[in-house]
Amino acid sequence: MFKNRLFFWMMSIVCLLNVGYAILRSARNALVVADLGGGAKSIPWFELCGGMPGAILMTIGLTWLLNRHSLKHVFYIVLAVFIGFFCVFSIGVYPWLTELKHTSVPLISSMIFFVMAELWKIALLTILFWGLVNQYVPLENAKRFYAPLMLGGSVGTILAAPLISLCTSDWLTGMSWHVSLNYMMGVLAVIGVVTAWLFSKLWDEFSVAEKVEAKKEEDNLSVWESIRICFRSRYLLLLAWVTIADYIAYALAEVIFFDVLRQQYPNPRDYCDFMGKLSLWNGVLTAVSALVITPYLLRNYRWMVASLVTPVCLLVMEGAFFFALWHPKLSVQVPVLVVIGSLLFCTARAAKYTLFDTSKEISFLLLPPLEKMQGKLVIDGMCARIGRGSASFLSLMLIQVCGSVLATVPIAGGLALFISGSCVAATARLGTLVDEKRLKTEQ
Repeated sequence: MFKNRLFFWMMSIVCLLNVGYAILRSARNALVVADLGGGAKSIPWFELCGGMPGAILMTIGLTWLLNRHSLKHVFYIVLAVFIGFFCVFSIGVYPWLTELKHTSVPLISSMIFFVMAELWKIALLTILFWGLVNQYVPLENAKRFYAPLMLGGSVGTILAAPLISLCTSDWLTGMSWHVSLNYMMGVLAVIGVVTAWLFSKLWDEFSVAEKVEAKKEEDNLSVWESIRICFRSRYLLLLAWVTIADYIAYALAEVIFFDVLRQQYPNPRDYCDFMGKLSLWNGVLTAVSALVITPYLLRNYRWMVASLVTPVCLLVMEGAFFFALWHPKLSVQVPVLVVIGSLLFCTARAAKYTLFDTSKEISFLLLPPLEKMQGKLVIDGMCARIGRGSASFLSLMLIQVCGSVLATVPIAGGLALFISGSCVAATARLGTLVDEKRLKTEQ
């Protein structure tokens, strides 16, 4: 009974945080690509100038908070900051921005919104939620719990799709994008309140208040000490590169896909609605992977097999996407490119949100307590943003040289495929180390 109740709280939190992220992702893409942000070419700038510094500041802030407060209180503080920002932006800031379209203020504001939307899932779900769960769920339960828990992510993205469609519908919004944005941020605020209550229930189930307080002083490390711990571990270095390489390879293709998508859907509401539909199909694929593929692979094969699916899937789908862009006849068929890009978007994300994330969390469980939490702060807090920031830097340089997003396709495609291949190789090497650690743990 205890395990069923525990699983329910965890599943509900994962689901709601993913609903929020799907809403924010659709809103931020529409805001940046089709509204105030200046198009898909702005995304690399936002990732490089906003995403990377934002991730570093977030990691420093979370480290400072975790050294002074319990994880429960840190979760509440961070959640309140996010909800407060998005509501203030939608209600108070956005109407003012529409009157300043000829200045740089809307661009800077949309960049801040973009960064905060990206950090929502990293801070609340990846670091704080999984940081709590990884401390108190043993390895034997992780294989049983973690794969179905990833189903919460797919359920969240599926639930987000009709919510986004409702919030952007003509009859509810009067064809106003600002009203749509207000509705979406209102839904996000409700999600935040319910999530806070669920997290308190999960905290009570774990009964960890005294344990966390007892551990606080021995885990009181700075960000730089955490980074040094990662550099001393070949295991964590490989895990860091796999995380960075996956983001670089995917982000190089994503910015091109978003630019192609804007040609098909130039209106912000239509663009946001299509992103909601992508979230729906992404959720369906993630559900299939979480219910069938991931549990089967984790139970019947070594860690390496399950973890290799994501980089191999990314390599194959990016190969198909860039082949179509390189092909003289297919490259001018925008609907065809949208279909192939959508397949890349959905399959790569479904694999990442189930097999990749589950495998990564299991790999953290095999580490000593100090390396487990500090490695998670650095790898999940900073390396993911370093990956996207590096991809953004490459995209920006290519855009400057080539002149436009689509003109970068020949070089960007080659780089993406090369880095995807390196991710496959690093994952295979990490798999050997994971299997060695697991054998030692089971002895």
